[in-house]
Amino acid sequence: MKRYFKLLTTVLFAVSTINSYGSFMVTQTSFGVDLAKPVTEDTTLINQGDKTVRVRVDFEKPSWTKDEHYLGDQLVAYPKIVIIPPKGKIQVKIAPRIKKDLEDGEFVAFLMFKEIPPRNTKDQLTMLMNVGVPYYGRKGKLLTGIDFEDLRVKKSEDGYELLGSGKNIGNFSYNIKVDIKLYKNKKLIADETFKQAFYRDALVKLKKSISMDAKADYAEVIFENEKVNFSKGFTFDL
Repeated sequence: MKRYFKLLTTVLFAVSTINSYGSFMVTQTSFGVDLAKPVTEDTTLINQGDKTVRVRVDFEKPSWTKDEHYLGDQLVAYPKIVIIPPKGKIQVKIAPRIKKDLEDGEFVAFLMFKEIPPRNTKDQLTMLMNVGVPYYGRKGKLLTGIDFEDLRVKKSEDGYELLGSGKNIGNFSYNIKVDIKLYKNKKLIADETFKQAFYRDALVKLKKSISMDAKADYAEVIFENEKVNFSKGFTFDL
């Protein structure tokens, strides 16, 4: 269950400016849970400043996720409000309350830690920290599938470009290795690879440039992840 969380990232953003009151960090940057055997997880909030910090703990739905694949209403975080003393730390627990009839696949929520403004700063702007940590859970049979649209390789000023889009139509998220091969008279003249995350429900716009002076007459593009048994290839005359 832990391997696929390499594609996750921590969301970190600040709201407003002027007076910075406090700062905190979250030790756990992602969560991966087997929803067939859910267990309570925990993370620690550390106050890096010299003033007390208050933080509200909540859940939010990622923008790319459909309502029926949102996990936030099946999770409980406690305490909901944490007060972290200067240079101190507080543990927060996240307990899953998974519905028995939940379908197979992957479900996601952002575990949000939102700094609460101090009581004595009502009339002044204060920079507040909001930290979002992805919480992913999986259950049952996992199905792969990507629906590609308008996929093409075209000539550009500096070489060639892979363009198009792909939508994950499976029931979980995974990384794909994309391999672009360019040929001239059946001879390989360029080979470019990169990794692309395909989140469940999300549409990915593909745009990858290959800089080269030589002119190709044929292209092959392979999308592959051996660990999840996904492979799909395309060829293009240039």
